Amino acid sequence: MFHKKYLFLALVAFVGCKSSQEFTGYSYDPPGVTQTEGKITFPQKKRIIGAGSPKVWLSNEFEGARANDFYQVDANTFEVLIEPENAPINNSTWYGFSIWSDTLQAINLRLKYTNGRHRYQPKVYIQKGLMNYSHMVTNAVYDTADGSATFAMYVDTNPTRVSAQLLEGTLFSDLETQLQHLASPSISISSAGSSHQNRPVYQVTVDETKDDIEKGVLLLLSRQHPPEVSGYRAYWAFFNALLADNELANTFRKHFVIEAFPMINPDGVANGHWRHNMQGIDLNRDWEFFNQPETRAVRDALLPITQMDDRRVYYGIDFHSTNENIFYPILADIKTTPDNLTQRWAPIVTTALPGLNFSSEEFDTDSPISKNWIFNTFGSDALTFEVDDELGEKAIEQLGTTAAQSLMQLLLDEWTTFNTNQ
Repeated sequence: MFHKKYLFLALVAFVGCKSSQEFTGYSYDPPGVTQTEGKITFPQKKRIIGAGSPKVWLSNEFEGARANDFYQVDANTFEVLIEPENAPINNSTWYGFSIWSDTLQAINLRLKYTNGRHRYQPKVYIQKGLMNYSHMVTNAVYDTADGSATFAMYVDTNPTRVSAQLLEGTLFSDLETQLQHLASPSISISSAGSSHQNRPVYQVTVDETKDDIEKGVLLLLSRQHPPEVSGYRAYWAFFNALLADNELANTFRKHFVIEAFPMINPDGVANGHWRHNMQGIDLNRDWEFFNQPETRAVRDALLPITQMDDRRVYYGIDFHSTNENIFYPILADIKTTPDNLTQRWAPIVTTALPGLNFSSEEFDTDSPISKNWIFNTFGSDALTFEVDDELGEKAIEQLGTTAAQSLMQLLLDEWTTFNTNQ
């Protein structure tokens, strides 16, 4: 059985290339990040708070909100206190709230953080009738002394929503709606398992292959970290391109099964977390011991593939966001099957989209992250696909679509060669 052979080769490569020192975290990780047994978290209190006269009101009573306190600082300045679910924590300082006033007034709004510093430019949504208007605030002034950010805005009796990233289409409730529209004979939607708050970790399987042929498997993971919205949007653009009704996508789906997990941390998304799940754990550091139900759900859903004679995992992508567009491949000198696919794919993406300034940085396989688990389990190449935090919607759509198209062609070429040489 070819799957057992390549699993053995992967384990040999893993042992040969593993660092002599135990991995304890990347440079930006807080202490203890790989200790994933569970930690105390501090849920925010959902409420409406009023401050000043005439009153300015703030609410965090909606999905994805994050605001812990609100008060007036001086005649025109109001401060929103934003705290993480627990600390120490990565500096992904998520916030989200609605704000309004008893009367029209101009105010200065300060975002003040505990255990973090300002990262995401505010997105403001002004609702008028049935239409939603949104724009990015560009005049937020960063205070280097305390890490806060202040910007001017008008408030009136109509609630205005402010958030670290775009909310529309990115919440857990949105995911459930999106999945309802996906259902078809070739697409199965199931729950791989449940989160701490009993939200499903959804698995989407796309299978248009015939029973009597060998088939490759493409793995897609997303939203382990709640604030990483640009990566999540890129995932959806990528996934939709795989489902397109054109010659390339139709041919691809005849040879490849797609296994997708679009939102691995549903509790974190719903509760407006900076990074962690409900037990205060960075899920993308729990791919060795699987102490958390969300990572266990994905692992247990995928492990049966190792016992299937008619399919093999051929590539895996985990979508994330950071402060730049960057690929994080496995080191080129580590043997994967196919070998160095990311190193061959990345230049195609960067050439097609030169304005995005994509870079690439290779990493060893010693860290307990999803990409490395895919390699260690299946022997396949895998990638952490990072999208710039502030990349615009049109650019994200273009990136996801273009990247998917080039990867489909590359995987089809590789699959043909692989099967010809068997």
